[in-house]
Amino acid sequence: MNQHDNATHYCQYGPQGNLRAAYARLPFQPLWTWLTGKGQAQPADVLKQRMEQTGERFLLAHLLFTWAVMIGLVLLGKAVLEGAFHPLLSVLLVLAAWVLMVNRLRSMQATFHYLTHGAVLKDKARAQRYARLFLSTPLLYQDWDTYNQSHVREHHNIHVLCTDIDPDQRFIQAQGFYPGMPELAYWWRVICTPFRPAYLLRQWRATLHDCFVRPPRDEVRFRLAFWAVLLVLLWATDSLMAFALIYGIPRAVLFEHSMWLQLFTEHLWFYQREDGRADKPHYGRLTWGRFQGRTPPSGGVVAWSTWLLKALLLDVPVRLYVYPQDLPNHDAHHRRPNVHYRHIANYRASIEGQPSSYGPFLEVWGFMAGLYLIRDHMCRGVREPFGPLHTEATQPQDTLYPTPSSQGA
Repeated sequence: MNQHDNATHYCQYGPQGNLRAAYARLPFQPLWTWLTGKGQAQPADVLKQRMEQTGERFLLAHLLFTWAVMIGLVLLGKAVLEGAFHPLLSVLLVLAAWVLMVNRLRSMQATFHYLTHGAVLKDKARAQRYARLFLSTPLLYQDWDTYNQSHVREHHNIHVLCTDIDPDQRFIQAQGFYPGMPELAYWWRVICTPFRPAYLLRQWRATLHDCFVRPPRDEVRFRLAFWAVLLVLLWATDSLMAFALIYGIPRAVLFEHSMWLQLFTEHLWFYQREDGRADKPHYGRLTWGRFQGRTPPSGGVVAWSTWLLKALLLDVPVRLYVYPQDLPNHDAHHRRPNVHYRHIANYRASIEGQPSSYGPFLEVWGFMAGLYLIRDHMCRGVREPFGPLHTEATQPQDTLYPTPSSQGA
C-alpha cells in the first residue's frame, strides 16, 4: 500500500494503483468511466464550469428516459406472456428485464437521494415536488421528510456515521452482524439475509408504512390516487400480469437484494475512532471508492477476448445491479454531498491526491474485494484495512473546492 502524503490508499484485495489510467489509451472514454465507475481528472476551471450545469433540463431528460425504459420493459413482459418468443428466449428476456428494471428503480432512488441533498435543484420546494410526483411515489419509497431526517441529518452527520446511533449501522446490526463474529456466520448472513422471508416481510411492511401511513395526509392521498389510476389503466389494457412480472417481482425482491448489497459494502461498519483523531480524518476512513475493472491487455486476440468477456460478465452486472449511477464514488459524495451525480466521478478524480482535511481517498477494485475487506474488519480484527493513516496526510484545508464537514453536522 502506498502511504505517502495524499496518495490514495488501497486494501490488500483487488488491483492497486491508478487502474483507470490504464483505460486512457482505449477509445470511448465515457463508456469506461461508466463501466469502472471512476472518472478522469479535469482542469479546475473546466470542472467548475461543468459542475455549475445542473438544473431541470437534465433531470427531465433522465426521468423521461427512466420512465420510457420501464414502460418498454412492461410491454416486453406482456409480449413474453402472450407467447411472442421461444420459451428459452423468454426466460432470458425476463432475466435481462429484471436487471434493467432494478437498475432504473435504483436510479430513481439515487436521484431522489441527490434531490434531498440539494445537488440537483437548488430550489428545495421544487425538488420535493419532482421527488413526490416522479420518484418516491412510483418507486414505493419513503417520503421526503422521513428520508431527509434519517439519511441527510443523521446518517451523513460527521458525528453519527458508523456509530451506534447511525440508522444504517443499526439496520446492519439488526441483521446479526457484529465485531468479532465467526466467518461462516458472516458469509451466511451476507448471502442469505435479503432472501429470508422474515427480512422481506419486514421490508414490505416498512415500505407500506412509509408510503401510505407515515407521510402527510395530502401526500398519502396523492399516492393512493396514483396507484389506483395506474392499476385501473393496467387492468384496462390487460397488462396487470406483465406489470406484476416485470415491476412487481423486481421491486419486491430484487430491489431489496440490490439495496442490501450496496448498503452492506458502503461503509466500514463498527469502526472505532482512534484516540486523538479529529472529526474529518475519522470521517474520511469510513467510506471508499468502489470500482470495477482490470488492466487492459497489451495485445493478443485471446487476451482481449478474455478481458472483454470478464468486463461483460463481471463488471456490467455489478454496475447495473449493485452500484448504479453515482454509487462507485460514494466516498466523494460523503465529503461533498452537494456535487451533482453527473459530475461526481470526474470531481473525485480531480481532487484525488490533493491535500484534504479528510485525508487520502480510499479505493477498492472489485465487488468481492469489498466483501473481503469488511470480512477482515468484522471477523479477523483488522482495524485499518487500508493501512495506517499518517497525521501528515491530513491537511487543514481542501485545495480545489472547500468541502463542508457534512450536511448533517
